[in-house]
This record gives sequence, C-alpha cells and structure tokens, in this order.
Amino acid sequence: MYFTKIELHNFGIYKGHHEMCLSDQIGNRNVTLIGGLNGRGKTTFLDAILLALYGKQALKYIQENARSYERLLIEHINKHATDELTYVAVSLCLDDGTALRVCRNWKLKGKKVDESISVEKNGTIDKYLGESWSYYIEEILPFGIARFFFFDNEKITQLADDASFEQIKTSIKSAIGVSTIEKAITHIDEVIRRKKDALQAFEKSEVNQGYQEVEAQLKELNAKIEAARREAEVLKANCESIAIAIDTKEKKFWASGGDLTLSRDAIKQEKEKIKAYVQEVRDEIMLRVSDPATPLFMCRKLVTQAYDEEIDEQKKAALKLSDPIVESIQKNILDRFNQSDFDDRTLRIITDIVKQEIRKFTSVGEDMEHINMSHTTMLLFDKLIVEIFHSLDQKIKTLISHVDAQENELMSLDAHLGESDEKTMAMKLYETLKEYERKKALADDQYKKQQSLIENLEHQKEILHSKRLQLIKAIAEKENTNDDNSRIIKYSVMSIEVLNEFKVRLQREKIDKLSATATECFQTLVEKDSLVSKIHIDTDSLDVTILDPDGHVVLKNQLSAGEQQMFAISIVWALARTSGYKAPVVIDTPMARLDSSHRANFVNNYLPSASSQVMVLSTDEEIYGRYLDMIRENVVNYFTLHYREDEQCTSIINGYFEGM
Repeated sequence: MYFTKIELHNFGIYKGHHEMCLSDQIGNRNVTLIGGLNGRGKTTFLDAILLALYGKQALKYIQENARSYERLLIEHINKHATDELTYVAVSLCLDDGTALRVCRNWKLKGKKVDESISVEKNGTIDKYLGESWSYYIEEILPFGIARFFFFDNEKITQLADDASFEQIKTSIKSAIGVSTIEKAITHIDEVIRRKKDALQAFEKSEVNQGYQEVEAQLKELNAKIEAARREAEVLKANCESIAIAIDTKEKKFWASGGDLTLSRDAIKQEKEKIKAYVQEVRDEIMLRVSDPATPLFMCRKLVTQAYDEEIDEQKKAALKLSDPIVESIQKNILDRFNQSDFDDRTLRIITDIVKQEIRKFTSVGEDMEHINMSHTTMLLFDKLIVEIFHSLDQKIKTLISHVDAQENELMSLDAHLGESDEKTMAMKLYETLKEYERKKALADDQYKKQQSLIENLEHQKEILHSKRLQLIKAIAEKENTNDDNSRIIKYSVMSIEVLNEFKVRLQREKIDKLSATATECFQTLVEKDSLVSKIHIDTDSLDVTILDPDGHVVLKNQLSAGEQQMFAISIVWALARTSGYKAPVVIDTPMARLDSSHRANFVNNYLPSASSQVMVLSTDEEIYGRYLDMIRENVVNYFTLHYREDEQCTSIINGYFEGM
C-alpha cells in the first residue's frame, strides 16, 4: 500500500485545515522530503498518521507516559482553533487498487471528548468498515509491525539497549508470524480445558492424580506470576513516581535559581561588572556636582525669582522713562479741553477721568536704587533656567535611576549567591535532586530484576504446560466413556504438538532469515567490513548478539553512538523486510546522531531501499547540502513545515526550506 494524502485539522500546532498530497513511486523516485525546524510539528505529523490509523493503540508509542487516551486527544487540540472540530485523516491505496480514507475526529464537550471514526472505500462511506476498522487495519498492517515502518529515529536508537530490546520481542514474533500460532495454541488449549470436565472416570485415574498435581502446581505458579506482575507494576509505578518527582525537583531547582547556583563564578564576575558600572555612574554624578551650574541648580527657585524680579524692574524702568512723554500728552489733552466751551463741572469730570487713565501709564512709588543687569546677563539667565536646569534635572534623575537599578540587581545576585551562607536553597535542591536520581537508578534495577523473575516463572509454566498436555493425551487414550470428548482432546493435543513444532521450525527459519537480513542491512549501512561478521538472533530467547569475524561477541557499548544507531536501524529494516508487509516508511529526525560517513550511507543505501514510498521528516541540519544532492534523484515530493509566528501555528507548503 501507499499513502495518497495526509490531512490535519486543528491538530497540535496545525491550526485550521492542512493537507499533504503524495505521489506514488515514479521510476526510482520514491522519497518525500518534509523539512521542518525543531518545534515546527514533525513529530506531531508522525503522531497524526499513527493516531488516524490505530487510535488508542498508538497511545503508548506517541506518548509513553500519557495518563489516558482522552487526555492525549485533548492535548492535541489546537489552542487557537476558530472551530471546535479536530481531526486527522489518512488516504491510502491498497495493492489491489482499493482506495481508502480513514478519518478520526473529536471535539471537547465540557471535560469529555466525543470521538468518532469514518472510513471511505473508493469514495463512499462504508459504515461496517468504520465500525470494524481496528480489526481491518490489523490485517493491512498490524500495529506491532507498524512500528518498524513509522518511527522516530531517536526512539528507535533505544533498540541498541538490551532493556529496550526486550520490550519488542512480541513485535518480532508478530513480524515473523509466530504470534498467530501462539494465539491458535491458546484457543485450542481453552477447548481442552472445557472438554476435560466431560470425561468419565477422569477423577479416579492415576493419570488424573498426576494431572491434578500439575494443575495445582500451575495454579500456584499462576498466582506467583500474578503476584510478581503486581509487584512489577508497583515497581514500575515507583519508577514513574520517582521520575515525576525528579521532574518536579528539577523545575523547582531551576525556578529557585539553579542556573545561578551552578554558575557562581560567572555570577560573581557579573556582579563585579555591575559594581564597576555603578562606580562609573557615581563618578559621572560627581562630575555633574562639580559643574558650575550645579550649585545654581540646587537653589534654582532663588535664581528664577531673581530673574523674574529683574524683569519687573526693567518694566518699571521703562515706565519711568516714559513719564515725561505721558505728562506732556496729559497736559496737551487738558489744554485742549480747557480751550473748549465745556462748563466748569463737565471740565472737572473730564479732567479727573483723563488723569485717572493717564496715571496707569506712569511710574508710581518712590525711586529706589537698582543695579540693572546687562542684556548678556539676562540671556545667560534665560538659558540657565530654560535649558541647563532642565537638562541637569533629566540627567540627574537618569543617573540615580541607573544606580538604583544596578543596586537592585546586585541585591538579587547576592540573594542567589548567598554570600553569608554558601549552601543556598538551590544547592540544597540540587543535592536532593541527585539523591532522587540515585533512588531512580535503584528502582530501575529492582524493576529489571522483577522482570527477570517473571520470565523465569513463565519458563517454569511452559514446562508444566508441556507435562500437562502429555497427561491429558494419556487420559484421552485410556478413557473410552466419552469418545467424542476424548477424540476432541486427543486431536486438540496433537494439534497443539504440531503447532508447537511448527512454531519452533518457523521461528528458526524466520529468525535465521532475520539474522541474515539484519547482518546484510548492518553491513550495508556501516563501512567497517571487519567490524561485524554476523548479527545473531537466538531462535528461542530472541536475544541479539553481534559477532566479529573471529566469532567473538562484540558488546553493544563497544560500538560508537553512530554505529549503535545504525545497528538499531538495521534491526528495524530487517524486521520490516522479513514481515512480508508492504507499507510506506515514515522516519522522524533521521540523522540527528550520525556522523558524516554514516549519514552518507544512510542517505545512499537506506532511504532509497527502505520502501516504495519513504517519507522523511528532516531538520535543515540533516538532509541538506551534499546529503540532499545524494538523494535528490530519488525525491518525488518536497514539502516544508513553515511556522507562522504571528498566528503561532505551522502550515504545510510546497518546496524544501525555500529552495535549499
């Protein structure tokens, strides 16, 4: 199968509707490059594919510590969406030409999530297919195998660790078809359990006594396994609780100035710089104090008062100089009126009015001795009051503000440094954090030991099951009172024996093929031909060992970080090829930990061969430059996840990093 379109609507960082139309393989062009800087939605894009196809099954792979599937859906609703609907959809074409579109949508109603799924088959809604999609997708591409086709390269690298590899043994069984056989054996065994009660004379037979003992042992063993699993869950919860506590302590540590605590020398240097700057500001203040204008500024009210009084005196002087002229004007006016024909009473009234009005424009009071300022002095006064005093006021306020700010900063740094007590709160938190990390290491070790105990008990259970089957077979052969049930049990036991043998043979054959394929893949990706002669996978335990040309075991920690990642990719690649399924390969952050030589091998040898449709979610520091040139002839589509700062969301645009 191959993808034809991916749709995201208000999903995560993708606000509104976005879609990516994909091309089928054209000649040797099978790679789709999707560029995006960190935090631009690459992993969210991969999550959308897994969520659309597998729903709740994808919960652990998308977010291993997620509290619930409902919480996962809520957390992936875009916070700035203009409508209430969120959905992801994947359109794909099967090998027989059938076109499917699966759309998973949800909306928040109060504190609950309303989720639904619809499936279109060849453009028409298929209600039955929508209701049974979780079963149908397992036929197309089981989720246990999907992890080998859709993966975050950083997570896949964890396969190089033994503990992580233990967790995917079930997926390996799925890839080689063994899980189906084990399910069939489980169902047949259940048939035997139901039929054994119908056998007559079963209770008194000697064989039955042995059977009862085995059943009692199995019951006791199952109780031990159940108790061990509960203990493992408690230990796992303890590990998770400590991990949460570590995260909380880390946040408190950084919030309380942890970065300052871990960088005391740098902070002290910064403190000295601030002190030097404060001294420079104070020196400038002293320079301002020594300025000739500063003393006058300190008594600027008196200076302004003297200036205003001088203006008043100049006005009085001007009036005094005009007195003779005003008196002459008054005399001329009165003479004119005296020469007129007005009677004495009218003439007295007019004379009083004129004198009253003229008196307003004459100087009054006694003459006082006054020293007039020169014009130049007045100009200097004016400049001093209007410009210099205002400038000094602003500068002094600014300098004082700078001193206050820097002294506040010094007080803040002093509080963090704790000069009077070297053991600050942040340091105490740091010591507590280290103690929690030691507890976490101890808890992880206890959890691993508990897992080993469970495996040992399971092995004992398998031995008892084998013994039980032999006893049931003997009972079925000896007892004839219930031929039908005996025959059913007999042939059921034979079927289980055949299936067990078939499982062993199939597992050996498939594992041998998987080992050879993994070896071939690793040698293709790693240039050191002498490093590894074979990747061996044990047919029973599925443990993986790396052998050198002399047959000696190469420990995984002897490999470089890049070689370990190549080893993990080789296992995944081999599992995908061995599974027999044909599906697109989607890789997130493919080359973050690879050096240049491994990057070249990864680009040249893996990407074009991984599948008929390969989608690579890459940063601008991975598939770029010469690595882009290496793969260019295999690329069929280019896209970029473009982040719009103004809307705080990502859009899917054509092209790759603006034509890089």
